[in-house]
Amino acid sequence: MFNKILVALDGSEHAAKALKIAIGLASRCEAQLLLFHAMQMRPMRAQFEAVMVTSAARNVYNKLAQEQADDILQEAERAAKVAGLTDVKPIIREGGAAKTLVNVVKEEHVELAVIGTRGLTGLHEISMGSVAHKVTVASPCPVLVVK
Repeated sequence: MFNKILVALDGSEHAAKALKIAIGLASRCEAQLLLFHAMQMRPMRAQFEAVMVTSAARNVYNKLAQEQADDILQEAERAAKVAGLTDVKPIIREGGAAKTLVNVVKEEHVELAVIGTRGLTGLHEISMGSVAHKVTVASPCPVLVVK
């Protein structure tokens, strides 16, 4: 039914549940599985708005964010391979999670996006408008939201 499935991963418990569902669907559909992570590069903005962040500090933050993204996607790729999937593609993009995810869905011609209900931001995300909600509204393909 689906040839290309994308799962959004941020290291949260809900993303882990979404990955499990996406792996099962990709296996049943013999679909390519895209493992997606968005890196938001806004180091320490909320806590230190009045403090100028040096380029050295920004570089350290960017390096740590890249390492975290790599770790999240490598772990997901291992889980997919253990489940027998062979067509797995990790994708890391810089930018806001919802907008970046929708852009990747369009660029990659994804037929189903799988996303957790809540990510690492938890309740704060509810008051700001959740990534899952934004993706369901803007995505050109069906979106499966996993609790």
